Amino acid sequence: MIEVNVGRVFIVGAPKCGTTSLAHWLAAHPQIHMSRIKEPHYYNTDMGNRVITQKSDYDELFSDASPDAKIWCEASTWYLFSNDAVPNILAEHPDARFIAMVRDPVDMAVSLFHHNRKKLHEPLATLEEAWAAQDSRARGEGLPRNCIEPNFLQYKQACDLKNMISRLQNRVAPEKLYIIHLDDIKTDARREYIHALLFLGLKDDCRKEFPVLNEASINRSYLAAHLIRFAARLKRKLGISVKTRVAQRLNSRSIVNKPLSTATRQLIEIELMNSRVAKRGNG
Repeated sequence: MIEVNVGRVFIVGAPKCGTTSLAHWLAAHPQIHMSRIKEPHYYNTDMGNRVITQKSDYDELFSDASPDAKIWCEASTWYLFSNDAVPNILAEHPDARFIAMVRDPVDMAVSLFHHNRKKLHEPLATLEEAWAAQDSRARGEGLPRNCIEPNFLQYKQACDLKNMISRLQNRVAPEKLYIIHLDDIKTDARREYIHALLFLGLKDDCRKEFPVLNEASINRSYLAAHLIRFAARLKRKLGISVKTRVAQRLNSRSIVNKPLSTATRQLIEIELMNSRVAKRGNG
């Protein structure tokens, strides 16, 4: 694989902040090659959710890039949380550029909880229970067997966006970092897309449609979800081609938003009151 004058760009998170949609939009641009696996998590060597662990396998994700691609990009959402990811990236790609996506941290906590439930990382039925369990889980107590990375369940830390962005700003030159707030995308997706292209030094490809991907959903049946996962793992062990997307889709349904109790929301608001990242505005 020959890399000539290709810019490396990393969408570094945070989870449940619109990274899947942005990655999908950018992947369609003729001068951007998005890694075949959206979230390889190759560089966060301090976490247990790495999909790709070998350099040769990581390089293979970009082996089919078009000669016209000026940007090679990937979008591993936990790079923002990881202590190792950005230093590892900069050691290998000193000129790398970074896009960080953020949102209201309380809304993020709610979405992350539902995501963890959907992925079977989180066995507790309510965010109230999960929030109360954070300290004991941090001590290694009561960690669920299905959670591959305990930090997934540390909702306060995972949603402390202001501190994570400050750390990123201390590591990356201002001209190499672009921050997008999810609310700004919801207000005017095309405007934010054009701003992202300007940051990357690319021309507008005249995209008009901006579909929302990876919207929050939950399992209709957690028993069925466990059975689907078990069947997939068994088939992989037996060397059988695994196709579980249809079953997963049939077992999914949209979330009916149920407001947090007043006491719980106030508690989370207080604990995350210093975690918000200011919006850029319409300029």
